[in-house]
Amino acid sequence: MTILVCLDRDGTINKDENYFLGSTEDWKSKVKFLPGVVKGIKLLNQISDLEVFIITNQAGVALENDEFKALTEQRYQEVNEYIIQELAKKQAIIRGFFGCPYVDLKYAEKSRQRGRTIDSKYLIDNHPDWKPNPGMVEKAAKSLGKNLRECRVYFIGDRLTDVKTGLNAGGTGILVSRFKTRELGDEEKVQKLKLQYPNRVYIAKNFLEAVRIIKKDLESEPPCVKSTWNL
Repeated sequence: MTILVCLDRDGTINKDENYFLGSTEDWKSKVKFLPGVVKGIKLLNQISDLEVFIITNQAGVALENDEFKALTEQRYQEVNEYIIQELAKKQAIIRGFFGCPYVDLKYAEKSRQRGRTIDSKYLIDNHPDWKPNPGMVEKAAKSLGKNLRECRVYFIGDRLTDVKTGLNAGGTGILVSRFKTRELGDEEKVQKLKLQYPNRVYIAKNFLEAVRIIKKDLESEPPCVKSTWNL
């Protein structure tokens, strides 16, 4: 069975200080890989039949304000490609990426409260690719000639939506807890989710620990085929 490991980008792979990475011309200088990421991806690369993808919501593309003019669909793709290339230079291989520039009504309302406006063409409520929906994970599987039922899915990220995406894809969600995670209350929410889905939700202190959780899980008895949910 193909093992599909999906990684959130900002705050999981690279440093996230609300950059909206790609919105400024000096964006390359802001790409800083977080501790353990390179080593962790290299460890994943050693596992047979395992492929790694970046799965990222890119809501900045939908924002119309002047400060986001440079953050187009082309730019966010350039950023992802650059991150993959820089990791490859360190022998940490990511197979590909999928990003969602569409936002839902909830995000649009939060943006409005912050004085930001949304380009209407990117406002599609409950878009299948918008995490926690599993659309981008499905695309990753399809790119390998598989469907989700033919894959063992793991999702590593720093937000509740990342963990839910893993579950909605019929797999496992692993939260890498960071300051922003705790500040937003996501760690507490994932703790509750962990009680609902034992052995399918984990909380890791860092990226390397998340990778070790995957390795240990793969060494255990293979799970039965899991259904998907809409969390």
